[in-house]
Amino acid sequence: MNDEIKSVQDDLAFLRTLTEGRGDAGMGAAGGALYAGAGLVYGLQCLGHFGQVIGVLRLPPLGSLLLGWLPTVIFAIMMTVVIVIDRRRPTGGVANRAVNSAFAGAGIANLALILIFAAAALRNHDFRYWLFHPAVVFVLQGAVWYVVFVLRKRMWMALVAAGWIGSGVALGLLIDHPGPYLLVAGLGLFAWMMTPGYVLMRQALRQTARAA
Repeated sequence: MNDEIKSVQDDLAFLRTLTEGRGDAGMGAAGGALYAGAGLVYGLQCLGHFGQVIGVLRLPPLGSLLLGWLPTVIFAIMMTVVIVIDRRRPTGGVANRAVNSAFAGAGIANLALILIFAAAALRNHDFRYWLFHPAVVFVLQGAVWYVVFVLRKRMWMALVAAGWIGSGVALGLLIDHPGPYLLVAGLGLFAWMMTPGYVLMRQALRQTARAA
């Protein structure tokens, strides 16, 4: 009987640590800023390509090259800065570590997916294979945000999860329509990446100010 009571107490303590925190997703201010920045730069990139497809944006070869690679260079710089900052930040409780692990796992899966879809596109000489990669990444992000919602119980996080998944399905259905595909991708990155990242950054900054 004592062992059963101890087991229940341990379970309750674990659940309490899962629900600790103040409602953020565990990213911290730097992580939220990185997430928002990635949504901004890649969203602008998608809209830039959309402009090219519909003929509104005409760039010389160097401009097209910069549009293709500059967002990744900017993101790599931002990520390096965040890694340096986060080394000095406490890891937080169980929920924060669970959320960070979920986002890290999605990042690792994304690297593997790059190899899978790039290899398929090259082997079959069909760029459409590569276009499935962003669609899958959107759905993966939706799955991660569902985990965040389960841990934090904030309805706006469930909305973000649904937005990612819905946008991912839309991308999969728009593979043969470059214009709408790029428009959905760009607006989706603004809505489901840039905006939540900004919200999380502001929440973390407010919490830091209150704790000071």
